[in-house]
Formats: sequence, structure tokens, C-alpha cells
Amino acid sequence: MTVAVLGAKSAIAVLLLIAGGAKVADLRGFGAAIRLFVPAALLPRVAGQLTVAAAAVACAELATGAASLCWPAVGWLNLTVLALACGFAIVAGVGYVRHRGRPCRCYGALTRRSFGLRTVGQALVLVAAAVLATGSVRPADIQLGLAAHLLLLAAAGAVAAAAATAAKALLTSGPETVAEVRPGMAV
Repeated sequence: MTVAVLGAKSAIAVLLLIAGGAKVADLRGFGAAIRLFVPAALLPRVAGQLTVAAAAVACAELATGAASLCWPAVGWLNLTVLALACGFAIVAGVGYVRHRGRPCRCYGALTRRSFGLRTVGQALVLVAAAVLATGSVRPADIQLGLAAHLLLLAAAGAVAAAAATAAKALLTSGPETVAEVRPGMAV
């Protein structure tokens, strides 16, 4: 059971790092996706803050992903990951109901997918993995020294940086290049 719990924790941590890194590369684009969820009456007052909100979400994903990857035995992080996963599922559900066909930007510029049933299904799988990841792992099961924690933190940074670099490359390459490089691929 420990292997399944650690596998779920690691997979979700890496997904958070990829999503956060890709969002950092295009905060305005992700801010436009956030705008879909702001009530029309509030939009004039918060329109200038959408990029700040996008940065906050991206930073939360990066920090949670890095911490979860580096310190898998810390129990409260599991609840933070579960809360994020539930939030993603709510956004996917509301997006499907209200904004079907609009870009979700769940993985920043790394995805061209829109809100749809597949997005909802993937969010629910993420919730299920997050529930599995709440399983307890005894610190004795994971004996990581300071060097291992630092290496995991460096790996987390490398994953996020790679996602940001890839997203930025896709943003500058234009849609025709993306279609040539990734035919039929849905991320």
C-alpha cells in the first residue's frame, strides 16, 4: 500500500509542478481563463487583478507540488493536495456546464483542450489519486536525508522550469507549428 500512496503523491506532485510552471509562462492567458469564473458584476473591479490571481494559483501549485514531492511524509500536505484536486474538479465541472468549448488552460499553453467531459473525467481521476495520496506513510518508510530532500527540490524546480520553457516555446511558435508537432494530441 505504501508504494501506491507514494506513487499517487509523486504523480500529483509532478502534475502540479507541470501545471504551475506552464501557467507561469503565460499568466495573461491563464488570467483569461480565470475571467470566465468571475461574476459579470465584479469583473470591472477585478479585471486588473486577474494576472495576480493567475500568479497566485500558479505559485500555489508550484509550492504544493514541490513540498509534496520533497516531503512526502508530511500529512497536512496531503489535505492541501486533496483540496486543490477538489477545486480543480469543481472548476472543471462548472467550466463544462457554463463554458463548454472554451479553453481551460489547466496546463497553461501546454494544452489546447477546452472544458468538456474529458476535462471533468481527468479532474475526477486526480481527486481519486489525491484521496489515495492521503494514505499515511510512516517517516520510517521514507528515510531521506538532507541531500535527498535538496535533490528532490532541485528536480521539482527542473520540472517546473521545463514546463515553463515548453509552454513559452509553444506560445511563440504559433498554432500552425503546434498542429504540425502534435497532431491529434490532447494534453
